[in-house]
Amino acid sequence: MIFVDYIGPGALFTQLQPRIAAEVGSVMRAQPSSIVVRRFVAEPDPPEIEIWIELSSDEQLFRYGRALAQGISQGLREVTNADVWVMFRIVPLSQAFLNGQPRARGHAAFD
Repeated sequence: MIFVDYIGPGALFTQLQPRIAAEVGSVMRAQPSSIVVRRFVAEPDPPEIEIWIELSSDEQLFRYGRALAQGISQGLREVTNADVWVMFRIVPLSQAFLNGQPRARGHAAFD
């Protein structure tokens, strides 16, 4: 799963969510169904759009960051003239757990 957080006008979320998932999936070579776009509610509705994408390494940011930012911005600007901010959060796999088990590549050491 790749998690993407949306902060922006609530009225646009339903329309923009599939575009965001498709663009992230295309760039990251993942099925759009494996992209989870979550809406964070802000009061009042902000006029701009913030997109936060969780990546698992600095390498992913280096390899995909610019393409993600450009693709998402272009796709959303086709629907709205709001400012679009695309930002990234690095959550290393060594800090991710599924059902209490580490989700790292290889063997995780906690000592």
